[in-house]
Amino acid sequence: MWKVLIFNLLLGCAPLLAQEKPLERTLVPGDARRYRVTLKVRSELEGQQTEKIGAKTYVTPVSRVAGATLSWIVTRRTLALDEDKTAQTQETIGAFSEIAFDPPPGADDAEQVKQMREALAAALTKWKSAESRELRFMESTSGQLRGLTTEGAPLLDEPEPRLLTPWMLRALRPTAALPAQPLKFGAGWREPRAVQLPKWSDVHGTESGEWLEAPDARETAARLHIVQQISGKVTGGADSPQEATGEGRFYGESLALISLADGRVLTATRSATREITWTLARVEGLPEPPRFRGKLSVEISIEEIE
Repeated sequence: MWKVLIFNLLLGCAPLLAQEKPLERTLVPGDARRYRVTLKVRSELEGQQTEKIGAKTYVTPVSRVAGATLSWIVTRRTLALDEDKTAQTQETIGAFSEIAFDPPPGADDAEQVKQMREALAAALTKWKSAESRELRFMESTSGQLRGLTTEGAPLLDEPEPRLLTPWMLRALRPTAALPAQPLKFGAGWREPRAVQLPKWSDVHGTESGEWLEAPDARETAARLHIVQQISGKVTGGADSPQEATGEGRFYGESLALISLADGRVLTATRSATREITWTLARVEGLPEPPRFRGKLSVEISIEEIE
């Protein structure tokens, strides 16, 4: 009886013991999991339209928005393990939904909105053009991925340098990069990241994260919250207006529910934004120089299908 009591106590303390060291992914050959993935893409443009009437110059705010949503089913299989326990992972992607637009197309839409919607539709249509696609890559016990190709994510109409596309390549995967820090709830961390981007200067990057409790999960689990930020001055590029100065910003966030039994993702919500604000040359008659902002953002939800 004492052995049973001790065993039960150890089971009850399992989450506490797991906090003393980094969590690792348990990878087993032959294991298969299914997930539903939903991707929302949104393109925004805000600026000012000037009009001169007589001796006065008037400014009218302009806002253009187009969004699209697509979902699909992912089946992940662990094919084999290398000597260092790195897994050969296969993803089969299929069962695509129809593309939904938000706001829906309207007869009185501005030409810019139509062009923005067409660009989103083209990217998502190309992504779902194959009835199913198969990816193969390597996955470590810490959730690091190697061997991913551009076939793993839709190619958005994003000006160089691309920031959302490489972020999505990993964010769309039903897995998580597990931190090297011990699993301790509420003990956050923040680290600088070296970032070099063409046509950007004075670039700064950081990554921060923390483990959060998940008492309402269907199994013993914890929430992993990760935030990635990049900022810098944009000094040129194809989308750079003449005589303008630009400020660029990238913000990525992930909140994943991680099983403490094997380190797999149960659910995840992820989002990222690439934003550039341009300040144009001064216009006679205006107290401030015109500004406009281009913003491309994505939202991703991942849920394991039992």
